[in-house]
Amino acid sequence: MKSNIIYIFSFVILSLFVLPACKKDSIIDNANQVGISKVTYYATFVMSGSPYMSIVKGQAYTEPGVTASAKGANLPVTITGTVDNTTVGIYTITYSATNSDGFPATTTREVAVLPAAETPGVDLSGSYYYVSATATTATITKLAPGFYATSNCWSAATTIACQFICSDGVNIVMPAQNTPYGVLNGTATLTGAGALTWIVSIPSQGLNNIPRYWHAS
Repeated sequence: MKSNIIYIFSFVILSLFVLPACKKDSIIDNANQVGISKVTYYATFVMSGSPYMSIVKGQAYTEPGVTASAKGANLPVTITGTVDNTTVGIYTITYSATNSDGFPATTTREVAVLPAAETPGVDLSGSYYYVSATATTATITKLAPGFYATSNCWSAATTIACQFICSDGVNIVMPAQNTPYGVLNGTATLTGAGALTWIVSIPSQGLNNIPRYWHAS
């Protein structure tokens, strides 16, 4: 009997220390916190107008505007970047907003300044193939009147995407722009037969006025 009393006493003492340790705290999981991590809501933007625009040289650029919000609360938007309407080129306008936790977010709009108004009916969009390797194709997309992007202006071996300006369907300008290979610039011509010749320069790579031959598919 004495031995049984000792066992029972030992079990009660052990339970006092072990059983509370088995209790699990509930995990916080709500709109503001998951576990020990606080949830933050980054700014989301609503852009008036298109993210791609074009104006003719000399025409004033009118900012369409952007609004920002996070978790239903409006946030102030800071606009940086300018459009030089006296110089043909592609300009980036950046919109920034910071949420209540101090985390920033941005979105952009690109504006092309054209040398002249686009000729009615001009549209260079479509598929083009690299002349030395017909299986290699590129897609030209029209972003705005006279403002385009191509998925490749270089070759079959190396893909270099870029943006360009063309008002008349023949003469193309590639304003200076960043690429993974450095700042690119150049010109191009498109014949009525569909021959597209890029003249590309990437000075940081030692490449200046290099012809690249493509053709409309």
